[in-house]
Amino acid sequence: MEKDWFKDWFASEEYNSVYNHRDEDDAKKLIDLILSHITLNNNSLLLDAACGRGRHLNYLASLKLNVIGFDLSMQFLFQVKQKSLKVNPAIFRADIREVCFKKKFDLVLNLFTSFGYFETDEENFRFVKKTFSFLNDNGYYVLDYLNKSYLTQNLIPYSKRLIGDIVLEEFREIKNDRVIKKILIERGGKKKIFHESVKLYSKDFLLEQFISFGYSYFKLFGDYEGHPYDEIKSERLIMIFQK
Repeated sequence: MEKDWFKDWFASEEYNSVYNHRDEDDAKKLIDLILSHITLNNNSLLLDAACGRGRHLNYLASLKLNVIGFDLSMQFLFQVKQKSLKVNPAIFRADIREVCFKKKFDLVLNLFTSFGYFETDEENFRFVKKTFSFLNDNGYYVLDYLNKSYLTQNLIPYSKRLIGDIVLEEFREIKNDRVIKKILIERGGKKKIFHESVKLYSKDFLLEQFISFGYSYFKLFGDYEGHPYDEIKSERLIMIFQK
């Protein structure tokens, strides 16, 4: 498996079919949860890092918030443009490891497990570390991530489902502290193989890293409904930090 697996997978036409259950309503729940616990004003500037297909970005723009988004995938950015004709948020293409800003933000969002893709801890935390310098005082950083403990105990090694004319098979394993997924897609007699690989970090390790960069712990949730985080039962790990 190539270390830059995300370049092919996120550029594929099949990605949307596999994750069609992650819709705008799902994104709205998370954004509403975040906004209900932080303080912003009319002049606040928001950043959606690795914005993907723009589900969160477009909803924020629809609320008349000043938001900027970026992603490495041109396919994703094209979809953002298609879906955002009315709200038209500012977007651009960038690698999260290399992006830098002169602007100062009041809220930085790192959502839907857009974290942990890279081989080293330094690469995975590079953006988190740099963000501290372009976050306003009292600004927020939100990480929406996997719950390592829950995933480890509830991993489904194999699943198969039919999505329209696509036969989707997914093979999952945990190896070298990463959750690795092989995605086999068959359509019209043709097969394609994609991969996902995400580093598994514990809540305590993430907390230690953010604090070492200067952040303060602010809020913690275990799902998009806002329930308290439970290390055993929560599927998600939603962490809000403040500068």
